[in-house]
Amino acid sequence: MLVELALRNLARTKVRSVLAIVGILIGVMAISSIGIFGESLKAVVLENFKDVANEVIITPDYTHGYTSISERTVKKIESLPYAEMVIPVKSTSSLVEHRGKRTYATIYGMDLEKVKSLFELKSGNYKGCLVGSKIAEFFGIRVGEKISIAGREFRVDGIIREGARFDINPNYAVILPMREFNRLFNVEYSMVIVKVSSMDKIDAFKRAVERVVNRKESKVSVLELKMIVDRLKKVFSKMSLFLMAIAGISLLVAGISILNIMLMSTIERTKEIGIMRAIGAYRETIMMIFLLEALVLGLIGSLIGGALSVLGGYAIDILILKTAKFVFTPSSIFYIVLGVSFGILTALVSAMYPAWKASRLEPIKALRYE
Repeated sequence: MLVELALRNLARTKVRSVLAIVGILIGVMAISSIGIFGESLKAVVLENFKDVANEVIITPDYTHGYTSISERTVKKIESLPYAEMVIPVKSTSSLVEHRGKRTYATIYGMDLEKVKSLFELKSGNYKGCLVGSKIAEFFGIRVGEKISIAGREFRVDGIIREGARFDINPNYAVILPMREFNRLFNVEYSMVIVKVSSMDKIDAFKRAVERVVNRKESKVSVLELKMIVDRLKKVFSKMSLFLMAIAGISLLVAGISILNIMLMSTIERTKEIGIMRAIGAYRETIMMIFLLEALVLGLIGSLIGGALSVLGGYAIDILILKTAKFVFTPSSIFYIVLGVSFGILTALVSAMYPAWKASRLEPIKALRYE
């Protein structure tokens, strides 16, 4: 009966009720859509690093005077437990030329069989000289053409697909087989990339490095990429929270709208409330009627907003990320539920004071109200 009474009262002020619903709808849609977009953005970025979570990068310990890693140290690293794949890397900067154009680039010396586990090729194969996509674009190089590195010509056998890594930037890299690199440059190893057997073994591997390589003095530093990935997750989570807080302002506006509607309703229905109190209605009953009215507004607006937020999240992902494959995930459901919950809660909280004020009206004064 109370629900029917609440629905009847809302029907008497259709325009105001619809405007309140629209306000809640927009707020819920904004919060849920931005939450979905934030999770999608995080997923897109982290997808580029999903294959490096079990990697560690070993570099010289510059703080203790080491600027390179010796061959002997590399052998020790290769003998450590939990090291599934060890990729020693040499690097230097050199002039690269092609058909009258020239630029300085970072030249890497690596085992090309192991390069397959780090980079994908846009075209060509892993047999010889590999160039990054930006270098190829700058020179206008295609597979089979030749470039000059430090005065020596190399045939380009592969072009690396554009991507991102924390250790090597593949877009501007030129990678040579280790044997060819050693013929051009006399340098020691600049880093060692280690793929650990599993993420659970990373700490054990780090302890093994300290025990075997850094036993007498600190020669190398160990950076685990999992730590960077975890920090990225935290950054994106905070960014999503910030964006949702901004979107929540629209819910605040909707809450003020409901507060206004309920206060106006209290004034307009003063005499009606007085009659109800005079015939024996409890204060709790009056308060419940007003809260039910707010609940109905909150439910309708929140549920419609939650449904439309899927379309909103989809549209934002397509426009900004150019993909919508992360929209329909469990995290999306979480943000929809979160938005709907906030919408309903906002409606109820906004109606608390008007409901309390209506319940405190004295029957005699209310009946005399004109």
